[in-house]
Amino acid sequence: MNKNFYRTILKHSEYEISKIKWSRFIGNIFHVENKEESEHHIHEIQQKYPDASHHCFAYRYEIQMNFDIFGAPVYTCKYNKVSDAGEPVNTAGKPIMNMIEKHKLHNILIVVTRYFGGTLLGVGGLIQAYGECAKQVIEHAKVIDTEIMKTVKFSYAFDLVPIVRNLVNKYTAKIVEEKYDKDIACEVSINSWYFEAFKKDLLENSKGQIKI
Repeated sequence: MNKNFYRTILKHSEYEISKIKWSRFIGNIFHVENKEESEHHIHEIQQKYPDASHHCFAYRYEIQMNFDIFGAPVYTCKYNKVSDAGEPVNTAGKPIMNMIEKHKLHNILIVVTRYFGGTLLGVGGLIQAYGECAKQVIEHAKVIDTEIMKTVKFSYAFDLVPIVRNLVNKYTAKIVEEKYDKDIACEVSINSWYFEAFKKDLLENSKGQIKI
């Protein structure tokens, strides 16, 4: 059976490229799921290198899947943010984001910290330096494929437990939470490729008794 996956990194990684005209560029890459995680890691780097000249960054999260005109899946992120952190406009945050997009990574934050070396690099030099640092920290990180998951909530009577368990196993879904009352309230995490088929099977196999 098919599944939907996206590319991200396994864990935080740091890499410093060779000095460029005495300026240091230190890249840090993180897997992030939301704005709060992203801002937390940015603050961490600012505290780690408090005397740096700039902490430029780019991040994107909350992956979305659409289809192109040929029916092939196209992955984007709902939330995207870049910051030049005091460098000239579009010389830092954008080149970092370009590398994230070029490597087709999602749910990613990259912070590039610069220690100014006393020599101006110019617009072109800055774009190249920040892009190269982002590229190197990506290439030195462990890139992995991760399932794109969605959750579905539904309720059902106790006599429908065998049907639900069978479908959960069929679609390799994971039960996130179950609450027992008169009926069972259930939340399931499932690969997005199976999302609609799973809901359809729940309704059809229960003859409409399962409430989604």
